[in-house]
Amino acid sequence: MADYTNYDLISWSLGTPITAGRLQQVSTNISEVKSATDKYAKGVLIFEEFTAPVGTVVAADGVLHTGLTNTVSTIANLNNGSAGDQRITLEAARRYKVSLTLPDLTIGAGHAGSYFLIEIAKTKVSTTTVIGRFDVMTSSSTATTRFFGGGTYSTIIDTGAGDTTPHEFKATVVHNGRDAGSATAYAVTATATSPLQFWVEDVGASA
Repeated sequence: MADYTNYDLISWSLGTPITAGRLQQVSTNISEVKSATDKYAKGVLIFEEFTAPVGTVVAADGVLHTGLTNTVSTIANLNNGSAGDQRITLEAARRYKVSLTLPDLTIGAGHAGSYFLIEIAKTKVSTTTVIGRFDVMTSSSTATTRFFGGGTYSTIIDTGAGDTTPHEFKATVVHNGRDAGSATAYAVTATATSPLQFWVEDVGASA
């Protein structure tokens, strides 16, 4: 952070002359403040929230929360879809934190030894890159109804040189190691009091 070495408070009162020197100091002060604060976090850039589970896929979004089985399912998507254009460009030399708040996953009995893989990815045009990966195990496979995996999953990326091409971000889940003889599906929970949330935030400069 800058030390404000060239900052100088300018006082104004009625009749104070506007001189070239005073105007130059105003410009210098603005520059000093910008230099000192540019590396600070800028906060949330884009945010998505589900207050009810999605039971039917909307083609523009590809999101589904219920009736999930052994295929990769998108559970949140910041794209150019039904909610408008939620893509973002990447500012140079910044760190972006991508987070998913998942109330929980729920499944019935069965599928002993299986696990769930949650991934966070970014997509530029048609190229998708996984930037975060999390494995989740269930509780006892004999329980009639199980709730598990609730929490916030986050990963941080360095934008490097930046990119003016709009980027999409998505969160997916897949159930691995399922019992082939069981058709038991699982679901993602989302309610008004426990919403599923997905967002990207600027957490500060990387250089």
